[in-house]
Amino acid sequence: MPCSVGVVRKRGCWAMVKIIYVVMCCAMAAVASGAPIRIASLNPIVSDLARQVGGDDVEVIDLMPRGANPHQFYPSPSNLKDASRSVLVMAAGKGVETYLDEFREALGGNIPFLDVGASVPSLNLETCETFVCCPSHAIGRIDPHWWHSVRNAKRAARAITETLVAIDPAHAEAFRARSADYAKQLDELHAWARKRIARIPRADRELATAHAAFGYFCREFGMRAITVQGLSSEEEPDPGYLKKVIKTLRDEHVIAVFPEENAPANLMRDMVNETGVRVGAGLLAGTLPNDSPSYIGLIRHNVDIIVNTLTQEQ
Repeated sequence: MPCSVGVVRKRGCWAMVKIIYVVMCCAMAAVASGAPIRIASLNPIVSDLARQVGGDDVEVIDLMPRGANPHQFYPSPSNLKDASRSVLVMAAGKGVETYLDEFREALGGNIPFLDVGASVPSLNLETCETFVCCPSHAIGRIDPHWWHSVRNAKRAARAITETLVAIDPAHAEAFRARSADYAKQLDELHAWARKRIARIPRADRELATAHAAFGYFCREFGMRAITVQGLSSEEEPDPGYLKKVIKTLRDEHVIAVFPEENAPANLMRDMVNETGVRVGAGLLAGTLPNDSPSYIGLIRHNVDIIVNTLTQEQ
């Protein structure tokens, strides 16, 4: 595939695109006085955090289209061009962006990168949780889905704030004021989520999902994560595998299972039909809701679905 079109995947192709845009990278050595600083983001959740603390003093460019699967996304030459025109590139980190080293190399080291995930503590996967979302996203057996902890999001927003202050100290006071206000909003979100989840009987606080994407959420809100491997797969399971799934659901006394949004829910329904468990609406694992495209909207979306399904409240 020519480098000028399609998805950039090979190191050689990255190098060719790098030559085309390296001059643009060098031209961004300084921030124009009075103009919003331009930031490129490889993750929509990180983008929202930056917008919350940056306000009108930043312009956040989403390199990944809204609704795209972060585990399947791979940057294109146009993404590289947008990044080269920015003063900072942000990534979710913890192995979510498997292409990150190659992308950084293609930019020639001229644009600073912020690995937002490095600012929050990691959750190590249990021995049984071998299926995160795909093998490449379990680097060092670390769960990369740190944003499902509201406290982690608060830490991440603080790290973004201090990075913006370092890049644009003229707006430091504004960045920190917005950050403080957003921290209060996240504290209120955390309290709201705990109150909602408290409506679930303790014995029923089990979150059965297709893969181990909600460990941070369960640890923070006192739920038990149950991973039913393969429920989000688009491939039809063989009869032997189906028996294992049914046995897991029965042995764990699971009340409901939760697919991920845009996953084939009909397959999940077929697999759990014999058990009589409920099938919840789709949870959001790595993107923002369409009706409220924000991090706060993401948490509210998931909490409402979990509570409504496990309590049968509406």
